[in-house]
Amino acid sequence: METDLAPLLAACAVDLQERLSLPEVPKSGTREELASLICPRIQRLLDRDMERLLQLCYQIDLGEEKLKNILYHTPVMTMAMELSLALVDRQLLKLQLRAKYRNE
Repeated sequence: METDLAPLLAACAVDLQERLSLPEVPKSGTREELASLICPRIQRLLDRDMERLLQLCYQIDLGEEKLKNILYHTPVMTMAMELSLALVDRQLLKLQLRAKYRNE
């Protein structure tokens, strides 16, 4: 089943905007653009509030292995972006699954 990602990306953007207390986030674009928008906030959490970052990852249900892999094996310079992409991907997956089972 081919799903149009635009509405899912918009819903994902709204959710991440609320969770990260971000100003207005564009409701259109790609997953990479959305990850780029949240990346500075993720970097700030990595630098200053690791406990809140871990709480966010738990709330979004980013897998523990995925998180450990990013934290331990990703170069520091790209860690925030990799984590941002992982969070966006997880949110998109949850939204896709909800849409799939809502339609059945």
